[in-house]
Amino acid sequence: MVRKVGGRVNAIDPRDPKAPPVEAGVVEISTTVIRILAPNPSPMTLDGTNTYLVADTGRSRVVVIDPGPVVAEHLSAMVHEIRSRQLEVQAVITTHAHPDHAALGTQAADEFGVPFITAQEIVDSALAQRILTGCGIGVLQTPGHSGDSLSYVSADGVLLSGDHLLGRGTTAILHPDGSLRQYLRSLTKVEGTEFAAIAPGHGPAMDANLGRSVIAYYRSHRLERVEQIRHHLEAGLRVVPELVQALYGPIESPIVAWSAKASTLATITYLSEEGDWSLRGDQVVPASH
Repeated sequence: MVRKVGGRVNAIDPRDPKAPPVEAGVVEISTTVIRILAPNPSPMTLDGTNTYLVADTGRSRVVVIDPGPVVAEHLSAMVHEIRSRQLEVQAVITTHAHPDHAALGTQAADEFGVPFITAQEIVDSALAQRILTGCGIGVLQTPGHSGDSLSYVSADGVLLSGDHLLGRGTTAILHPDGSLRQYLRSLTKVEGTEFAAIAPGHGPAMDANLGRSVIAYYRSHRLERVEQIRHHLEAGLRVVPELVQALYGPIESPIVAWSAKASTLATITYLSEEGDWSLRGDQVVPASH
């Protein structure tokens, strides 16, 4: 098992396609946040899913955030780290329900004898609020990538962003559950939050300055996509698969192709909410039709 202590936050710009991979194993991001990388790399999960152990300032009580996929090796690494540090697990929680983040939740909670509380349940759960408050963890509702997406802020100011912000590339808006309008609002909410670093659901952590630059880049990227699609529609390109092809070019991976189509549909929905266009099956038509 690899353990790196000291450097904590990598200054790797997620806009750089040649950025090096996340180190495997266990890395201390801050005094209260430990990252354990799940061994599930893919075109959608990048280097793998980041599971976080987020402790109180006394570093005795801990919440597991995004337990990750059902992989025995990953659960073993989590158990080893928690027990070797003599941490008292309070709960297992998620940033959102996608299986690469949440599938191991019940098994991990059973292992530690604590509740598994999903992102959908957290906001209205008195138990969750009591546990998070006790560990000094704040909650932000950041829907957009998915309807249930949450972000958390640790006691020492690390923003755990789930898939709202990534450490490499950009986030997919997974229509119909995801919403571009909500996503842009959530970017504004995060931008107005005080944080010392960003620890994303995939990819390396970012310091605050880089993180704020990335938030601005994410917004400009999404608004640029809106204008690109608007231009194509006005030019007469109004079939969804053809729009995806025009925006992304050839895509070999089926799951990346699905993600590209979902984000395209989310952008078309955003335009339809403005009243100019309407989606009918795979066809986009002027709203007056």
